[in-house]
Amino acid sequence: MVRIGALSGLRRYPIKSMAGEDLTEARVTFAGLAGDRVYAFVDNQNKSNFPWMTGRQGPEMILFRPWLLNAPPADEEHPRADDFGMDVTVPEGETFRMGDPKFTEYAEKRFGRSLHLRFSERSMTDLYPVSLLGLSTVRALSDETGIKLDHRRFRANFYARWEQDTPFFEDELVGRELQIGEEVKVRVMEKDQRCKMITLDPDTAVASPAVLEHVSRGHGGCTGVYGAVLSEGIVRAKDPIYTV
Repeated sequence: MVRIGALSGLRRYPIKSMAGEDLTEARVTFAGLAGDRVYAFVDNQNKSNFPWMTGRQGPEMILFRPWLLNAPPADEEHPRADDFGMDVTVPEGETFRMGDPKFTEYAEKRFGRSLHLRFSERSMTDLYPVSLLGLSTVRALSDETGIKLDHRRFRANFYARWEQDTPFFEDELVGRELQIGEEVKVRVMEKDQRCKMITLDPDTAVASPAVLEHVSRGHGGCTGVYGAVLSEGIVRAKDPIYTV
């Protein structure tokens, strides 16, 4: 194996399209990080294969902050909805308990849509179970756009510092197998095709359309990569990353 970098950050998003949380360790399963996107709001009027209510329709959704009151241990293999006790604080400061019908009622009124809340043990990601982005890529995009970009804007699970600190180095890993830490193996499947979400500032939800416009023109619409999990296990912040 050849060491190519190390994790600089590890993040999960308990509720799809809402704010994420930094982790010191996480169990990585074939379905993704345990606890990642285990809840999502479904738009009852959307009959497409992408029925989710997300920040694309309601940008301020990314300012909703889930707070885990309890979470299953990192080594628990099959968590249930009851294992994820959670409060959600909305931008105005009001806090709701996850599963309380009042929270769904609040979201329906705020976004003007008929919604229902869904739980799934399997992460409700857009395409593949995990995503990876190099911090050097974020830095390069900041330089290219003239906008100071926070890495959280890109909503990845794994953030990496590459040994050579090369921007977009992760693009070169498509088709390769990686080992992260002592146990987890991931195959990099394809580049991450981006949408409106990367235009949204993670602290204010203010949109900067120039970010997506630049990524579309200069980088084929992609930033970061998706991965499929080949071997489950525990990963920890600062774990080394190897090509296998």
